[in-house]
Amino acid sequence: MKNIILLTLTMGLFLNCSSTYGDENQKEIETKIPVRTKLLNPEKYIKTSSGMGKVISNQQANLMFEVPGKIIEVIAETGQYFKTGEVIAKLKSDIYKAQFDLAESALKKAKRDFKNVSELFNKNAVSEDQLLQAELGFKKANSDFINAKNAYENTEIKAPFNGTITHIGLQVGEFFSPGPYPIPPVIISNLKQLQLEATISSKDISNININQNVIITNPFNSNSITLNGRVEEVGMIPINMSNSYKIKINLLNPTSEIKLGMMLNYIIEQAELDSVYMISNRYILEENGYSFLWMNDNSIAKKIYISMGDLVKHKVIIKGELYPGMMVVTDGLRQAKEGSNLKVIQ
Repeated sequence: MKNIILLTLTMGLFLNCSSTYGDENQKEIETKIPVRTKLLNPEKYIKTSSGMGKVISNQQANLMFEVPGKIIEVIAETGQYFKTGEVIAKLKSDIYKAQFDLAESALKKAKRDFKNVSELFNKNAVSEDQLLQAELGFKKANSDFINAKNAYENTEIKAPFNGTITHIGLQVGEFFSPGPYPIPPVIISNLKQLQLEATISSKDISNININQNVIITNPFNSNSITLNGRVEEVGMIPINMSNSYKIKINLLNPTSEIKLGMMLNYIIEQAELDSVYMISNRYILEENGYSFLWMNDNSIAKKIYISMGDLVKHKVIIKGELYPGMMVVTDGLRQAKEGSNLKVIQ
């Protein structure tokens, strides 16, 4: 009887110990949080500023006749190239030529008269008033000559520099009268010196400097060639008292498909950083206004507080107590707590 009781107590104690050990082992297994991790290493990063701008010519002139008259010849056509000084269009000029010849003759006479009176004045043969009257006549004749010469010369429109006619709105036989026009009668542009004109916010303008490299693409043609550019001009004051500034970018290798007025995308390379940490913002959590990551520290969850910088596509630049090779939790991070046991799964 005693043996039976002793055997029963021994078996009960054994079963109780086995059950306790199993519960503790099961509890340990259950508290290991399954996670996936990502190796964090520094990356090379080029800080950029991007936007869209309009193609303009670095050298462009709006031209028109400065005197009224009948158009007798239009030499230029849109797309035609002209060298400096070549005639683009002409007005009927016979009246202006006659006025010029008359003014030239009058000037010669007035100049001769003033010289003669000056010699007589030096001999006390004429009064000072007569000298001043002759001088006044000479100056008026000279003024009339300059005006007549200017009017006669402006019966022709000439190319002020080597360039291409990008607009022509003159017709032979029409009477031209100088005045404000919605579009200038003639526009000549230097298509060998194209620029991209764009606006940039006050937040980014301080990071834009002359000679920074620029990548330029056509947003409407994915097959177009990527162009290279360089910042040529950076605005010093806001446009119309706004918060935007004007910048100009030289196109270094323009192609024939680039036309004035086209809208192109640009990316300005502001700075190149050799070692920054970037990670998807999906792996970043918030707590009481602070951002942090979960780190897998030898299968233990450890909270790493970070600060966030620029957004680069789907990644964000982060700073904190980071080092190459640290394992960042990417899946299961919302179940983790400080000091939690982690189990990395594939």
